[in-house]
Amino acid sequence: MFGKITAAFQESRQLIKRSLEKYIIFSSGTKQLTLTKRMVVLLCQQAESRVEQLKSLEPHSEEGLVATIEYKKIQVQLHFTPEKITLHEDCLEGELRLLKPPQFEAESIVYRYLIAGWTTFLGGKLPNGALPKEVRIENNKVYYTLPRNQLQLLDDLFHSLENGSALMTNLKEGDLTIETSVALSWNNFKLQNLLQLLNLK
Repeated sequence: MFGKITAAFQESRQLIKRSLEKYIIFSSGTKQLTLTKRMVVLLCQQAESRVEQLKSLEPHSEEGLVATIEYKKIQVQLHFTPEKITLHEDCLEGELRLLKPPQFEAESIVYRYLIAGWTTFLGGKLPNGALPKEVRIENNKVYYTLPRNQLQLLDDLFHSLENGSALMTNLKEGDLTIETSVALSWNNFKLQNLLQLLNLK
């Protein structure tokens, strides 16, 4: 009896893995995974629908993402790429690099909307439209700090990593590659939660 239950559980996990393989490219035991362009586009659409000021968010054909933000009836286009996310016990610190200067000198509120879109992209829930206040801009870099418990996608993928772990990110041709300092396996991921996040259930 126990053997049948175990077999059914293993078969269920295999089915979930096969469903996710269109969205996540991953080899067990490696230190990186790739969210495919299909997944990136889906996450962009979710971010667009949840952040009112974010008029569009889409992968650039070569590198990064292009966000169009409306602020005081002015549209600002930001071309950026995520570079690094550091996980701490109660928060995470992130770093985005602007690939092109924005169309005009924007107030930092525009960058908060960018971070709000990026947060939502990562599976974040922004309560009552609240925007992250911890946004710092230095030259072509945008730094932000967010509560760790707000980002469902990162938690589903990397909940087993230790505090202080850094995720190096690279977004080329629509695919988001994430490198970690430790080897990963499918057992590290909250597969059921990922299916719900992607609305595959």
